[in-house]
Formats: sequence, structure tokens, C-alpha cells
Amino acid sequence: MKVLLVEPEYYTRYPPLGLLKLASYHRAAGDEVALVRGLVKSYDTPSRIYVTSLFTWDWKPVWEAVRFYKARCPKAEVWLGGIYASLLPDHARLSGADRVWEGLFPQADQLLPDFSLVPEWTTSLAFASRGCTRRCGFCSVPKLEGPLVPEAGSIRRLIYPGHKKIVFFDNNILGSPQWRDVFTELAEMKIQSDFNQGMDARYMTDEVARALAKMKCPVIRLAYDYMGVRPYVEKAINLLKGQGISGKRIVFYVLYNYT
Repeated sequence: MKVLLVEPEYYTRYPPLGLLKLASYHRAAGDEVALVRGLVKSYDTPSRIYVTSLFTWDWKPVWEAVRFYKARCPKAEVWLGGIYASLLPDHARLSGADRVWEGLFPQADQLLPDFSLVPEWTTSLAFASRGCTRRCGFCSVPKLEGPLVPEAGSIRRLIYPGHKKIVFFDNNILGSPQWRDVFTELAEMKIQSDFNQGMDARYMTDEVARALAKMKCPVIRLAYDYMGVRPYVEKAINLLKGQGISGKRIVFYVLYNYT
């Protein structure tokens, strides 16, 4: 069948990882796949349309996309998924989508994303683990992904041919029992790596700092979510600097006004 993947017109720095995995899933099944962004009038008539979503406050472009493509392709089945759809499924159903998908799509989640659909993008995007060991009251990860589960297999399979960098979206990589294997493999590969979501300072140890110092990580990102973690934040900074990592490379995500 013909499949149309739609990323609504909202702000994002990254290509739609979920849609790129769905592209791999459908192409493996012999389906034709196209990717568009926003409201596009020119494409082959599809039999199924996937519309993704991002943050809950960006729901309006999502609704616009669902209604636009339903009107233009009345015979196509429109599926709506992603973060907004998973966190606010009842609200998402009001968009008019034929099906609202909550959470991950297991059949596609382990697949290498089809970055051929975004040839201008030259950095692989991946998860070395899903979920988190914490249950912070402000965080939606427990609902979206559940408890921490390491991804199976080598990191090499997550890197798209020709890419020299990889960005990880793990929510708590240091909570994974396989973090040593992941860091060791990345150091051996000498590939530029970015754990973009922010590592848990409470898990920072001498061993972790030494491993990070061996990797090509231009930026070390950690989280500072509430005042109770301040001692761990200070310790993490000192441990990283003790391994020769400049303070200019250490970045913290800070959550304001939660408590």
C-alpha cells in the first residue's frame, strides 16, 4: 500500500524519529512511503496516513494536519501518534483522526530509522534504553515509556550508514545496567556522541566520569531538576573536571518553579 508520513508544522530541531522508523517498517513490508512536513497538496494518494505529534502545547498544528489530510484523502485511514497523542489521547481524538495511537509502536521501535527520507540530516538519532528508574512528579516518561529497559544489541546497528555523529534521546542512560557497554563501544568507535536529554547527576561516579572522558562528547549534559539534587550536581561537576573535562563542556538542564 501507499503510506504518507506527516510531520505537522511545529518547531523542532530534529527530524521525526518515529515516522522514520515507521518508514523502515513499511518499506520492509514492500509498501511505498513518502514523508511531508506541514500541509502539502502534491503527493500520491495514500491508503494510510500517519500524523505525528510533539509537545502538548503544539496541538493546534497537529489538528490542522489531521483535518487537512482527511479532507484531501477521504478514503485514507489517518493515524495520529506521538507524545501529545499519548499524553492527551481523549483530546487528540477530537482532532478527527481515525485512530489515536498511545505510546510506542513496538513493531517499528527497534528498527533503524530510514534517514534517506531526510538526506540533509547527517546525524543518527537513537535510544540505547527506554524509560527511567525515577518517577519524578513533573515527568511524563513513566507514562510514555514505563520503567527503564535497555535496548538489545550493539550500538553500531543504531548508526545510519555515512553518519559520523549520534544523538541519544535516553531519559536516564546512567540508570541502565548496560551503560558501561554503551560507553565502551562508543569510545572504541570514536564517533561523536551526545546524550541529549541530560544525564542523572545522582548516578555520576569516578567510573562514569572516566568513561565519558574517553568518548567524543563535545557537551556533557546533566539535569538539575530541584534543589534536593544540588549535592549530586556539585559532585558531578567535580568528578568530570577531575577527568580533565572543561567546565565549558558541562551543561545543565534546569527546571524552574516546579516546587
